[in-house]
Formats: sequence, structure tokens, C-alpha cells
Amino acid sequence: MTTAFVFPGQGSQQPGMGEAFYEAWSETRTQLDALSDVLDDDLVALCADADTEVATLRETHNAQPALFGLGVAVYEGVVARTGVTPDYVAGHSLGHFTALAVADTLSPADGVRLVRRRGELLAAAGQEAGPGTMLAVLLADPDDVAAVCASCNGVGVGLYNGPQQTVISGTCAGVAAVREELDARTRARFRELDVAAAFHSPVMASAVDDVDQVMASVDLTPASIPVVSDVSRRIYTDPEVARRDLAAQVTSAVDWHGVVGRLREEGVERFVVFPPAESLASLVERIAPEAEVVALDTPDAIENLSSRVEVTDDG
Repeated sequence: MTTAFVFPGQGSQQPGMGEAFYEAWSETRTQLDALSDVLDDDLVALCADADTEVATLRETHNAQPALFGLGVAVYEGVVARTGVTPDYVAGHSLGHFTALAVADTLSPADGVRLVRRRGELLAAAGQEAGPGTMLAVLLADPDDVAAVCASCNGVGVGLYNGPQQTVISGTCAGVAAVREELDARTRARFRELDVAAAFHSPVMASAVDDVDQVMASVDLTPASIPVVSDVSRRIYTDPEVARRDLAAQVTSAVDWHGVVGRLREEGVERFVVFPPAESLASLVERIAPEAEVVALDTPDAIENLSSRVEVTDDG
């Protein structure tokens, strides 16, 4: 069965994420402990013991390495226990970096340092140009949403999450103007998002050059597994595509609808969604209801991947 492994981005983090995997799988423990040593920070506490540290985990410079580290660490456990390897990998926003690590383009150690620094740069840009916000627009044509955004200053489409779920991002005034216009001319519904900054918007412009420089300083190698870009929808193994698209991603929209559609065009029948899986799995199911979606919410979920699963109790 043609399979894609997909990885979530910031906003999916939740209290206690990864705790069950850390306790059950030695590979996950080893990887998360190693990445904690790289950062000289306790990723395990951020991922597994966040029920009393929700505000800390919400901060961009913490959320990004925590999500990246968890994705890489759970991947190690999945492959060791199932023997299943993906035909393609992709990630939603920050998850694009995790996909690159899984595809051997980016080492986990370089990756966790990179996303920590990226998180710091995005947070600084938000403070400099903000305040900003993000708003989910439901039941509206994405092209209509994009057209209204183009007519307003300081706002753009941040996420194409599905055929009728588009997220706009930008200054508070810009987002309010788009909402008012869409409310007057469409049947759209709106949901305010609790976010740390206006990601993938003009508010982030001051971070573009710095992120580009950080990307240029990291060694990248050709991908061992084809990667689907969440910016261009391009399937690539060339690391220069990663450098270009991940710098552009700072202010450009994430086209998750396009990523899933491209994978379906390539014959992908099964999407394995890494933790925290709930939100991203829901998006995939809405875009491709005919595909099999395996949400890795708990270690036991790998039983849905392969009849060769051999789960061991690591204690």
C-alpha cells in the first residue's frame, strides 16, 4: 500500500503530548533525550509533562523544537516496530522540517537547533510588527477569501487547510477588514484561533532574511524519501528546494489541501499522521475521505499499520 507519513505543525501541541510514546518505546526515549542534550533543554518535560506548562509550550521557541523532536522520536519507534517505511513524507508548516529529518535531508540535531532558532526569529518578528492574529474562514471558496485578502493591507491567506477551511493571517486591523468584507458578501463562518503570532503573513516579513541565513548555515543532503512541499506542492529530493521553500514559508501560505491532493495524485492510499495527530488527521480525512488515515494518537495505533507489528514492553 502506497503510504505517506505526515507531521503536524505548531498549534497542534497539547498538554501531555508524547508521554505514552516516551514511556512505551525505548527508541522514542533515546531520541528525545539526545535532542534535549543538543539544546541543553528538557524536551521531555515540554512534550510529556506540559499539563502544568501550557503557557510555556505555547511559546513559539518551545513549541517548535518540542513538536519536531516528538515527530522524529516517534518515527524511530514506528519504523523499529512495524518495518513500515513511507513512500512520501510531508509536513504542515513546522512539520515540513520534521519530514526533512525523516527523509535524511536534515540531521535531527541540526534540525532541533534550526527550529529553536526559527521559533525565536518568528516570535521576534511578531513582537516587532504585531500585534497580529489568525482567523479560520469556514464554508467559503478559498479563491474568494484570497481575493478579499489581496484587496486589504497587512493580511493574506496563511493556511489552505481544506476545500472549505481557509485561515487568514496578518495584522488585527487587516484580518478584521477581511472578515467584515467576507461577512457581507458570503455565507462564511469564522473561528478565532488562539495563536502565538500571525504566522505565514506579512507580519513575519522581518524574519525572512534571518531564517534564510539560518537555513543557509545548515548542511542539507538529498532526501532519501520524496518530500512534498507545503508551499509549492512540488515533490522533491533536491535540498535546495527545501532551502528556498522553507524561507518562503515564513510569509507564504501553507497549502495543505494541495499537499494531500498531490499525494493522492501520486497514488497514496494511506496517510499515517504523527502525534499530536488529531487535528491534522481530521484535515486529511476531510480532503481525502476515500483514503485510509492512521492517526498515531497512542502507541497501540501502530497495530493498524502492519501485521508484522511486534510491540515490546520497554518499561
